[in-house]
Amino acid sequence: MSEIKDIKKAENQALESIENAKKDAEKIIEKAKKDSELEKQKLIEKAQKQVTNQIEKSKINADKEIKKIKNNTEKEIAKITESANKNISNAVDLIIKELEKGD
Repeated sequence: MSEIKDIKKAENQALESIENAKKDAEKIIEKAKKDSELEKQKLIEKAQKQVTNQIEKSKINADKEIKKIKNNTEKEIAKITESANKNISNAVDLIIKELEKGD
């Protein structure tokens, strides 16, 4: 009879140990899930910062390129205007000479 009690007691202890191990495993899994979510969030935030930084760099580069293009365009317009003014002046001089010849 004592052996049956001992077997029953051992069985109960084994079941209790299994239940405790199951609870411990569930805690470990839950902690791992939380840790992985935190790590995932950190990675997402890091990626967002990198994207934001890249966008800012792109904006700065685009602004620089726009300024270069604008500056070059203004220089070209100035050259064309200067050339046009010279041509107009030359044309006026030619017209005056032709008019003077005709008189």
